[in-house]
Formats: sequence, structure tokens, C-alpha cells
Amino acid sequence: MRLALFRLTALIALTLTAACTGYDTQVPMPETGSALRVHPLIGSLEVRDVSLPRYAASDEVVFLGDDGGLATVPGILWADTPERAATLALVEDLTQITGARVAAEPWPFSRAPDAQAVVRVSRLHGTANGVFRLKGQYAIAPVASGLSDRSGSFDIQVPVQGETAQALARAQSQAFTELAEILARRIGR
Repeated sequence: MRLALFRLTALIALTLTAACTGYDTQVPMPETGSALRVHPLIGSLEVRDVSLPRYAASDEVVFLGDDGGLATVPGILWADTPERAATLALVEDLTQITGARVAAEPWPFSRAPDAQAVVRVSRLHGTANGVFRLKGQYAIAPVASGLSDRSGSFDIQVPVQGETAQALARAQSQAFTELAEILARRIGR
């Protein structure tokens, strides 16, 4: 508990120092990649824009404090819009894992995708005890294939390895990679 409070205090102190310089630090969501390989039942998949809660859709980096309230990290912004970053992370990971043609909406190809994935996130934040949480639901529906409808929920928790905003970004990226693995297994043989 004391280590978690120290980490949170260190992160806030670091970001307050950055905030005093008069400019914002922008943190990208890094690529993590997956070792998982799945043979998909479909050849193509459209990933709809990931739906995020209002607090997670903002440019500010957010964490859940011990008091249960959400707070932003001063002076630190996401380098990309969160919806776009989350959607593209899923597209890249699903492409790598399945080898299928995967693209974000709007579908850029002349032939319709075999299926479409919808992800609705209800929780997306770091916590004071050093964990990043990604929770929500997904649905995969056929568009131009005989694939049956699939849906489910997820509650992914990834340890944050470090006290920096970059460590939080790595944990978020890992959480979306784990979500891509869940989706890939649902369309796999």
C-alpha cells in the first residue's frame, strides 16, 4: 500500500514539474504485440471505432484514486485521440494475431468485410495501487460471411511497471493487446 502511494505521489510530482514548464508532455500508446497466432474463420474484419467513457475519451491521462474519484495527471496528454489509438491498436494486433485483412471503419475496400467487431469500454484507467484496468463488452457480427454472432465481456487488469506516464501507456497498450487476443480467439478455428 505504501509503495502504491509512493508511486502515485512520484507520478503526480513528476507531472506537476512538467506542468510548471508551461507545456504539455504528449505520451503515445506504444506497440506491444502478441505471440499468439490464430487461424481465423473469416478472411476480413472491420473494427468499429472503440466506444470509450467520456473521461477516457479526453486527451488527459486519467487514474482512479484511493477515494474512488477519477483525477487527471497534470501536464500529461495522450499523443493521439484515445478512441483512435484504441481502435488502431486493436486493428494492428488483430492483423498480427490472425493474418486476416483487418481495418478500422469506414471499411476502405470495395468488397464488404466478412465480419464486424464492436467494442464498448466501460472502464479505462490506472489505479492508485499500480494496476491498469480495461473493462467492457464486445460483439462480433457477420457482414458478408456465415459466421455466427459472438459477444462477451472483458475485465482486463495489467500491472503498471513504473511510476511514469509512459509506464501507464505501456500497461494500457498491453491491455488492448490482451483484448485483441480475446477477440481473435472468438473468430479463430
